[in-house]
Amino acid sequence: MTQTNSEGSSENRDNEAGEVEAPGAGKGRFDYNPRPPSWRRAAIGGIGFVIVWVLINLLVLKAPAAYTWIGVGVAFVFYVPFSYYIDRWLYRRYRAKSAASS
Repeated sequence: MTQTNSEGSSENRDNEAGEVEAPGAGKGRFDYNPRPPSWRRAAIGGIGFVIVWVLINLLVLKAPAAYTWIGVGVAFVFYVPFSYYIDRWLYRRYRAKSAASS
C-alpha cells in the first residue's frame, strides 16, 4: 500500500493573487538558462563520440584497428568544431529570442 503526502502533488494551489492554479502552472516549458558554448565542452562531447565510434567499429563491425583509428581522427577533427558552432548558433538564437521577448 502506498502512502501519499498530506500535500498531494495533484492538489491545486493558490497563487499570490489568490487564484487557484494547477500544479506546475506558471513554469514555462522552455524555462531554462543555457550555458554559453565552449570549446572544452565540445571536445568532451567529441571524446564521448570517439569512444562510441571505437566500440562500434571494433566490437560490432569488427573493422581493422588501423581503419578505426584513422576514422577516429577524421571524425574528431570534424565533430568538435561542428559541435561548437552548432552550440554557438543555438545560444545566439536563444539570446536573441529572449531579448526580443523582454
